Amino acid sequence: MPQAAAQRPLSALDKTEILGVLESENISVFFQPVVSVRAKGILGFEAFSRSISDTGARMDAHDLFGQNWDPETRLKLCRLCRRKALEAFRPIFERHPQMMLFLNTDGGALSAATKLGHLDAICQALNIPGKRVVIELERPYLNSPDVARFMLHYRECGFGLSVDLCGGMSVPAEELFALKPDFIKFDRPLFTDVDGQEFKRDMVQSLSRLADRLGSVLLAKSVESEDEALRLLQWGVIHQQGYYYTKDKDSAERDPIRAFQQKVEEINRRYRESAQADVAAKRKRYEDFHKVLKKVAYKMADTREHDFSAACERLVAAEESLVCAYVLTDDGIQFTPRSFKRSLGVDSPLLGPEKGRGSDHGIREDVLHLKSGFDKYVLPVQISPYMKLMVSTISARFYNAEGSPYILCLEFQSE
Repeated sequence: MPQAAAQRPLSALDKTEILGVLESENISVFFQPVVSVRAKGILGFEAFSRSISDTGARMDAHDLFGQNWDPETRLKLCRLCRRKALEAFRPIFERHPQMMLFLNTDGGALSAATKLGHLDAICQALNIPGKRVVIELERPYLNSPDVARFMLHYRECGFGLSVDLCGGMSVPAEELFALKPDFIKFDRPLFTDVDGQEFKRDMVQSLSRLADRLGSVLLAKSVESEDEALRLLQWGVIHQQGYYYTKDKDSAERDPIRAFQQKVEEINRRYRESAQADVAAKRKRYEDFHKVLKKVAYKMADTREHDFSAACERLVAAEESLVCAYVLTDDGIQFTPRSFKRSLGVDSPLLGPEKGRGSDHGIREDVLHLKSGFDKYVLPVQISPYMKLMVSTISARFYNAEGSPYILCLEFQSE
């Protein structure tokens, strides 16, 4: 085979070439591990189909399934690839019966399936239980009635469902709620090129909350580097797959399962070390915040209420980590304006002319907890709408020089 022909990019196939693949069953299967980094284990494998055309060009999944074939041809090709994947998976399953196979299914081919049960029959013939097979569907076909009919049948047979969101940045929430998949996969655009695009972390964490609501496992695909794996773990995504987790070329380990396992254990160890360092730094930071809170509250306790505003101004200027301070009444009404560190130059129209004075915070989480008996309360870290900084807000009750109860609210720059 000429080398140039083997590297020829295949932009489109004609019907003769795809019929040749169906006739010869010239399909190779490659597996990529799906891992749980937290559990230091391999859940299973996703199967990928490849082929070589008569001209020697390599055909990947896009070449095989990204063409405008008629549904009947697509269905034949899909069934061939699934059978080949199951046959290749069987030796793995016999040695590791806890493993799952993530099996891609062409949703655009299902309209040609006049009778369901082909996949189940192959699994039974190969003695692979349906509960170890996860049918994977891509986003464009999620609202198809043919997909709904197909999945209803296979869910009743015990098969799992994985939804691949592909490269999109938006979330098909309605379809996900209708299908309630076992796995939700998202791709590289959501976790790469993150500098200056911090919203990607928020999007992934929102997707994680949606998955929790659905009882689904959120899984990042196409992880290619250690940095990406660690970033995802920092964002709370513990289930991953990608070339990073495949066997290294220089690995001496002969058992591929064990080689994959070693990679998972290594990234678990590295994340644990970095996470422990982050936790230690966070603990030190919050210890410092609480020291400042104690110091400020002590000074406010010696202050009369008509001097609260001036005291807040002085204390914010004196404490390096403090960026904002204000006082609420015991019922949560803002008693003083917000005092910001002058270097921040805060001049937000959201504050109004009194910088929030008179605002009712009575139903805010910290106020409710303090009213129920807590001495102090830490609100979740958030971006301040006034300073556009990540801040931690710590609130505490105190009694001033006149013996009246108030609530002191301090905001610290968190990151």
